[in-house]
Amino acid sequence: MIRHGTAGLEVAYLLPDPGIPVGGSKGASVHVESFCAALARRGVDVTLYAARVAGPMTTRGSESVRVVPIEVGTVSSGVKADTSRIDSTEAFFDSVERLFAFREPSCIVERLSLFAGRGSALAESLRLPRVVEINAPVAEERKRHFGLRLEDCARQAESDALRGARVVAVSAPLASWALDMGAATATVIANGADVDGLDPNLLSFLAPITRNRLGFSKSIPVVGFVGSLKPWHGVDVLIDAVSVLADTMQLGLLIVGDGPERDRLSESLGRLSPRVTAVMTGAVALPRVAEHIAAMDIAVAPYLANDFFYFSPLKVVEAMAAGRAVVASDFPPIRDLLGETGLFAIPGDSTSLAQSLGRLVGDPEGRRLLGATARARAVERSSWAAVADAVLHEVAVARDAHLLADSCQTSPRDTPNWSRN
Repeated sequence: MIRHGTAGLEVAYLLPDPGIPVGGSKGASVHVESFCAALARRGVDVTLYAARVAGPMTTRGSESVRVVPIEVGTVSSGVKADTSRIDSTEAFFDSVERLFAFREPSCIVERLSLFAGRGSALAESLRLPRVVEINAPVAEERKRHFGLRLEDCARQAESDALRGARVVAVSAPLASWALDMGAATATVIANGADVDGLDPNLLSFLAPITRNRLGFSKSIPVVGFVGSLKPWHGVDVLIDAVSVLADTMQLGLLIVGDGPERDRLSESLGRLSPRVTAVMTGAVALPRVAEHIAAMDIAVAPYLANDFFYFSPLKVVEAMAAGRAVVASDFPPIRDLLGETGLFAIPGDSTSLAQSLGRLVGDPEGRRLLGATARARAVERSSWAAVADAVLHEVAVARDAHLLADSCQTSPRDTPNWSRN
């Protein structure tokens, strides 16, 4: 029976989503690159089939990942967005199926993507084990934030992709949702972090250099945010909380990222008290994220209220790995990541956030102790190596099921199971 051995294992990672550029700086791009690189460092032969490639990957180990760009045509926006996206996913799977005729993998790991329902049929036709990675309920997310004209089509594709599948989900709410959608199994494997690249000993050298470059005084505590500037990330709540604190103290505010909220947030920063040194950097390349986290004393994940919070925030695990004190909106998936190593605030409540931040901004030793415990937890539980090992276990189980099914000349049927890693 195959377990964790990687000798001869060839994983095809399928990324049909043209909105996630390989080599990009957005969180989803970082997840894909970091995970594939971690597999490669484990000795797995990884081929990443991607609908969009923006540039080279830079994570250690990524040089061993074979990247195959798939031509999917131009993806339109506006009223033609949905039909264009359907056409692009069909083109993606058509190309992958042809390429598999020349180089067939040992197994498939597929990121659940909008309108992408053919992965299950492809794996079944080739008798390949397949694991589906879920980072969001893609149809619902699209509908809520961007609009979805062909909703029935999107949900049918989602159902086709998940029915009977072995799933790895980044949070418990997503695992539960996947089982409701008909997945055979759903294992919780939260997002990881580059624990070596975010070593606090390394950051201690970067911190004064980066703080000086960004214009922060050595004497003031710096509160920071890393991520895309989208409404639900609650950066405006963070700015309001910092404004409250500025009535009684001087501090820095560092916002790292870009997105549709940038102009509005920039205007809000301009209205802050002179007591606040505020810096908005825009998007930064993955290799430079560490130096910006190094400039922070407190990292914040100020998500707004949400009746279905399913995220596994990279910003949280990266700050933990960097040994930074973390203040985050109080949601179960974030508590699962932080445990007792962070402070929490009521989602969307700037007063609550200011109170939690206020406990730390004037307490350097408290920040140090909280950061050290967060770092230890991240090293133990949240490295990308640990994520890769957990997914490889699911791959091994899926391969075992296929070997057993082939030997019995019947199709495997998995008993629904929800385990947590």
